[in-house]
Amino acid sequence: MKQPVSPLTPLIALNTVVLDTETTGLDVRSDRVVQIGAVRLYGREIQDEAVFNVIIDPQMPIPDVARRIHGLSDADVSGKPGIAEVLPQLAAFIGDAVVVGHSIHFDLAILRHEAERHGIKWTEPKALDVALMVAGLDRALIDTSLDSLALSLGIAVEGRHTALGDAMATARVYVGLQNRLLASGIRTLAEAENLCRKPQSLIARQEEAGWFDRPREQHDFSRLALKQGTQRAIDSYLYRNRLGDVMSSPPISISETADLHSAAQLMAACHIGCLIVTRESGEPGILSERDVLHALAARGSEAGKLKVGSLMSFPVISATADTFLYRALGLMARKNLRYLGVTDDGGRLAGIFTLRTLLRERALATLTVGDEIAMAGRPRDLAKVQSALPTLATGLLADGQDARQVCAIISAENKAMTARAAEIAEAELEAAGAGPAPAAYAVLMLGSGGRGESMLAPDQDNALLIADDYAGDLTSPDDWFSRFATRLNEILDRAGIPYCKGGVMARNIQWRRRLGEWQHQVEEWARSPSPQALLNVDIFYDFTPAHVSGSSGARLAETLRHFAADTARGSLALVRALGETAASHAPPLGLFGRIRKDDQGRVDLKSGGLLPIVAGARAIALRHGVTALSTPERILQAAQHAGRSQADAEILANIHGFLIRLIITQQINDLEAGIAPGNRVEVARLNHRDQDELREALGRIDLITHMLRDLLQGI
Repeated sequence: MKQPVSPLTPLIALNTVVLDTETTGLDVRSDRVVQIGAVRLYGREIQDEAVFNVIIDPQMPIPDVARRIHGLSDADVSGKPGIAEVLPQLAAFIGDAVVVGHSIHFDLAILRHEAERHGIKWTEPKALDVALMVAGLDRALIDTSLDSLALSLGIAVEGRHTALGDAMATARVYVGLQNRLLASGIRTLAEAENLCRKPQSLIARQEEAGWFDRPREQHDFSRLALKQGTQRAIDSYLYRNRLGDVMSSPPISISETADLHSAAQLMAACHIGCLIVTRESGEPGILSERDVLHALAARGSEAGKLKVGSLMSFPVISATADTFLYRALGLMARKNLRYLGVTDDGGRLAGIFTLRTLLRERALATLTVGDEIAMAGRPRDLAKVQSALPTLATGLLADGQDARQVCAIISAENKAMTARAAEIAEAELEAAGAGPAPAAYAVLMLGSGGRGESMLAPDQDNALLIADDYAGDLTSPDDWFSRFATRLNEILDRAGIPYCKGGVMARNIQWRRRLGEWQHQVEEWARSPSPQALLNVDIFYDFTPAHVSGSSGARLAETLRHFAADTARGSLALVRALGETAASHAPPLGLFGRIRKDDQGRVDLKSGGLLPIVAGARAIALRHGVTALSTPERILQAAQHAGRSQADAEILANIHGFLIRLIITQQINDLEAGIAPGNRVEVARLNHRDQDELREALGRIDLITHMLRDLLQGI
């Protein structure tokens, strides 16, 4: 059975079939098909061996004008199969793929009429027209012929006016358009479909020719994001809890010089199935009950005298304490683990997470997003995961999950994608002969991603932190870290996390520094909090490491975090400037408390809603030494430190969550409609209760202003 193609499928991971027909004429209602050619594509890769090439007896004479174009005569088609025999074969070849073609709606229209004429069931596939896409990209373009498009892209056309030859040429044109589409922000099927709707004059001519004899698809933008729900229930527990919430801590350990009998006794006494093995020469190992059983099976009664160090596994496979359970379970499934080490922010082993068979089977059956990122080898593999996030968010919201927790899940996936992109980039450099990383480093996620508050309109905010002992020239494009950062950002862009428009990316030298250089920059921001410095501080101070080069990389990030926090707390000028900037943002309310909307009936809930709360919470947190990164935790902890009402803090935290829910729901709708997601919410589509609560919420944002005023008075 055909599965519907998600409109959120990224083009670089889209299964397509490029199709062309040759016919007896141009009247889709009365002319007949004489040849069908098609070729499969996956993303940008043309599958030359997967072709469909059939000559068809049209059961009518081929006019001379048509014969002169495609070269097929009555003798050529005599004895060939009829369309009734070929159409089911073509449908099977297309399968679930999206059909691509040049003026493809002509081909689909004539196939539709052929199916009706012969009483054959024909389900019209989703389609993309390269002519319409190019016309949508360049409104001034006049000639959208296949020859002109191929010439503009430097593509040689072979076998012109044969169905397979034209299909191959169209496939190459489609592949050649991918970089232009990406540069124009066209990344998904829905966005490409929207692009095809833009050249209205060209579509009108096609309609006049009868290529569309049914109403064109109209998107209902009013449909609620949660209407579709999910096909299956999602176990939200896995997406709500992290390893640090459920790990056993501290881990029970034993020396590598102890014997196996002592280890078995300790396991039995503690009712555990593994021990951490301490080693004088380096990082710890792990001894499991299976290791004990294998030794007993192999050595019998003599096994008890064996040293633990000779039986342990090394290194301990681990994940950080803030890893969500669903990601931990995916890792354990991939590695076939029963025990997983849990590390703290400094990369030190802090606990053990264990998984019994029943829990494992139950939990893994409910995963919507598992460990695909760790297995990704190319940007398009990561793009598949990125495109699944709106569906995951929809399901979690339908399951009653708090929108802020949904954002934490999205952030965790973006963090994992950044880490995998770093691993791919590092592996590519090593394969190219550049060697492994020449120094310890950490890739930092900044801004909302660092706070764990990413929504569905991602861009790259990242930085690179490098150890001080690195002697290379970071400004040189040939430098290892320069090449690494450039490739890292490129992979993420191809995977659906676009380049940051403000340039906050590791490939830019101001966001790629050694530890000492970062510390100097932090001090400079504190001494001279200019408007540009405050913008950088807002992004930088929410950082979290996404990928580190072992425990030394983790310690780099930890060192920089403590230094930055201490510097900010000691700089009254910086805190004052941050507080004044946060307090300057006014909610979008007009006369009599009416919501101010733009000419499209939307209101930006970030600039006048989330921004004063997020920025204000950051300023107060920095002043009082609050180490939490998430905005709600900052608000609650800062209120406690500042002696403010916890009730007011809870109101602000709830407003923060409410605004996020409205924005992310709108983003889901927009993504499915092929509209670039943002922070602007269509007010008229909200129900009356949400509209009333939105007015109330925007009116209470002044609570953060009062908290900031108290802060500033004390400086």
